[in-house]
Amino acid sequence: MLHLAKSECAISDEYRSRLFLFGKDSLQRRKRKAKLLRLNRALPRLQQEREPVSPVAAQSGQVDNLRFSNTSGRRGGPHQSMDDKVQRRLLQFHEGPDGPPLRILPIGGLGEIGMNCMLVGHYDRYILIDAGLMFPDYEDLGAQKILPDTGFIQRWKHKIEALIITHGHEDHIGALPWVFPILDPSTPVYATSFTMELIKRRLDEYALKTDGRLKIIDMGTRFNAGPFEVESIRVTHSIPDCCGLILRCQDGTIFHTGDWKIDESPVDNKLFDRSTLEQLSKEGVTLMMSDSTNVLSPGRTTSEADVAKALMHRVLKAKGRVITTQFASNVHRVGSIKAAAEASGRKLVFLGMALRTYLDAAWRDGQAPFDPSILVKPEDMDLYAPKDLLIVTTGSQAEPRAALNLASLGSSRSLKLNKDDLVLYSAKVIPGNEIRVMKMMNRIAELGPDIAMSRADKLHTSGHAYRDELEEVIRLVKPQHFMPVHGEYAFLKEHERLGKDSGIRHTAVIKNGEMLGVAHLRNRRVLTSGFHPLGKEDLTMMYSDGDKAFGTAGDLRIGERMRIALNGIVIASIDVIRKVSDKRFLQRKGEKMGGPQSGLRGRVKITTRCLWVDRGKLLEALQKAASAALSSLQLDASLGLVEHTVSLALRKVVLKYSNRKPDVIVIATESSLGSPLPEQSISYSSNGGPVNDKHAVQPTKERLVDAYWTKKSAEQLSSVSGKAQASLTGVNTLPSSGTVRKNSEDSLIRVTDKTKLMATEDLPDKDGKKDMRHNFLSQEDKTLKTRTEMVASTQQEKPNLVSKLVAAEDSESITQTSLERTTVERIVEHSLPSPVLGTLTGAAIEASADGAPVLKHDEDQDDDAKVEAPTRRRKWKSNEILLLIEERKVKEIELRQRQGRKGLWKGVSEALAQAGYDRSPDQCKTVWFSTVKRYKSAVEDVKTGATLGEPLFFYKAMHAALCVIEETGIGTKEQ
Repeated sequence: MLHLAKSECAISDEYRSRLFLFGKDSLQRRKRKAKLLRLNRALPRLQQEREPVSPVAAQSGQVDNLRFSNTSGRRGGPHQSMDDKVQRRLLQFHEGPDGPPLRILPIGGLGEIGMNCMLVGHYDRYILIDAGLMFPDYEDLGAQKILPDTGFIQRWKHKIEALIITHGHEDHIGALPWVFPILDPSTPVYATSFTMELIKRRLDEYALKTDGRLKIIDMGTRFNAGPFEVESIRVTHSIPDCCGLILRCQDGTIFHTGDWKIDESPVDNKLFDRSTLEQLSKEGVTLMMSDSTNVLSPGRTTSEADVAKALMHRVLKAKGRVITTQFASNVHRVGSIKAAAEASGRKLVFLGMALRTYLDAAWRDGQAPFDPSILVKPEDMDLYAPKDLLIVTTGSQAEPRAALNLASLGSSRSLKLNKDDLVLYSAKVIPGNEIRVMKMMNRIAELGPDIAMSRADKLHTSGHAYRDELEEVIRLVKPQHFMPVHGEYAFLKEHERLGKDSGIRHTAVIKNGEMLGVAHLRNRRVLTSGFHPLGKEDLTMMYSDGDKAFGTAGDLRIGERMRIALNGIVIASIDVIRKVSDKRFLQRKGEKMGGPQSGLRGRVKITTRCLWVDRGKLLEALQKAASAALSSLQLDASLGLVEHTVSLALRKVVLKYSNRKPDVIVIATESSLGSPLPEQSISYSSNGGPVNDKHAVQPTKERLVDAYWTKKSAEQLSSVSGKAQASLTGVNTLPSSGTVRKNSEDSLIRVTDKTKLMATEDLPDKDGKKDMRHNFLSQEDKTLKTRTEMVASTQQEKPNLVSKLVAAEDSESITQTSLERTTVERIVEHSLPSPVLGTLTGAAIEASADGAPVLKHDEDQDDDAKVEAPTRRRKWKSNEILLLIEERKVKEIELRQRQGRKGLWKGVSEALAQAGYDRSPDQCKTVWFSTVKRYKSAVEDVKTGATLGEPLFFYKAMHAALCVIEETGIGTKEQ
């Protein structure tokens, strides 16, 4: 009898088994069992003083941390035992040379139908079995394919030494275009010949190079893949060349069935390989993994030969056209249909690309039941009588673009259903497709054809084993450990129960991402399990929309699409209108009443999708709520605050109106009609420090402007029209009496006679300031406005306001920032007519030394200025303009030869350069057009008898040049 010390922290599996095996009668076993239970309860308390160690194999003699360690930090005791393998989950995978040698990590296929993908390894060397996809449910809006976690596979690609495909169904090869490129370039892919034909076609569709990585395996042969010696065994299924896998290594044997059934009389005469399984049972199987799809179906599956007989019977009895639908991959079923067509004297027609794809692959592999070239083309069906045709279509699952579904909708060009047709539904409805399949069949029934789809018709048999077949194989193999795969979680649990009922003591059910270690047991009678949970990875399913989009559910916004579909969406566009006059009014009102500056205005446009609008009543309620929320905001509210406030108001309205919580999108922009205010104003105190309060006292400078011009507005000043010559040779100077214009709010603002606005190029004035003639040019063509009307005050000027402002500035140290517009800028803005003001993009306004507001070009606003500093432009002299006119007249012959505009103005520029004037072709063209307009304006004044100003020095030269151009008849359109 071995002595157990209480100070020991764990007990090995070997010693644990001896406690049960030793002893000659049941009484001794019960005593030892009770002693073991007491020891297990005491171990957690003894382990509190020690840190948990890594899990190791039982035979190593070290601590079995998987069974006894309290990794969560909770105390042991009654109802808190940490040795429960269901409650215990390790935080990360166990890796390394110690621990159980055989390791299983499913990436997909457990707890779901489809997306079969599993890692099987020996220590840290793995092979990948299958790479399938799963078709989306109705909740996965916009997605066409669901794929395993390719990111995890890529992280582990250095451990994956081979990829083995069991058969060619989409749930086993559909993810290859995404998995194949992320594996190591030297990782081979093994598959049987027919399956390899499908793999090649799939990779070619995505333009993926194989580089000799595809390896064809023969059924029943052995080959080395990663750490295992692999043997493929034949199993029967609903597709040719389906195989199971036997994985052998020095630490045990794993049997993976793949998808299978036992067909006693297959149409291709290739039987299920029982003899190999019998021999495998004698060798000993450490772990068996088996398909669980039909574990809830009692009995056994029917043979494919029985389906062939039922099809033959139905086709021979039909008097009109026969239309069948089934899974395109079931090549054996297609062969049975071809036999029925030959017996009834009918021609075979395929409708659907997938049917031809699988048949061509079988033909290249030598397993096709007939030559695809004998098929009648769909466009030639009208050449045959309906009773002479048997049409095979895709669409058994009511896929949107499948042939049968389109025919039920009346949208198919090739197939029009009528009441004399017979539709044979030779397939099974996949769980999740019941509703849409039944809708399709209802539409077909309304069109009149007869439909045969009941079980009594025996038109279909499953490719997955029923319960009796599953039990037969478990009893045949007799594995030490059993783990069900391929199916919903309820199916897996039921299959586990079937395994226990069949005599398997050690079973386990895991989920995707959970790693399970397995150790070979020396004796089948050992009660201790060789299963060891080794950690869990949170895998992420990937989605594809069938085109370029690929990513997680978050990347493709799957949840957002469903939320919008159920709750709707509201989109609001707000054009925020802020005007200087509004701000001043609210500031004065706020100072008197002490209240906030509220009353923001704007234009609101609202639209909805997927919402009940109640004949427009909801839209009216949303419009009112948005306007009310906007008016409650302060005048200087930021656009972000506007969007947030309005969105909350709209959500409340919809929730109250229709009990929905839609997505609300509000887009707020500054209106171009009003003067946009900064989102955050920065004021400065008398000592030059910033005042962060956005409701700070109005600066003295602005108060003086408000007080002065409010008084001027009350006097109803009379204004007269004056002309501002947009000349390229001069500088526009405001009249000495001052210039005033009336803005949209009927407020009058003046600019002193010291203000000089440049309307052409930048030239240094006597104070060293740049004129801003370039800023008055349009951004599109840079041409000048010929006449600009400005309003001038005729009354006697009051004392110079700007000089007062400069004095106030000296006392209060008011600084202009990039986020705040100065009062001088406001004066100039209201002094200029709107056409000219609209062209002042990128210009800043500042006060000159004598107090006059001067426009200054903001070079940082120019895109070209970001590359290199702008050069100073020179004023056009009279001699230059006269020479320009002369050269334009001389170059008229070049225009006649259709050299083009660029060639014309390039020649003019070169002629000016020879005379010592450096002007670009664009400058020459701009000045020419401006001079022509001035000339035509002067001619028009002469005709109307208007008062003429100073005569144009270039009048005669321009008259002569235009006469030459008009005589030639060329270029008049370009003047």
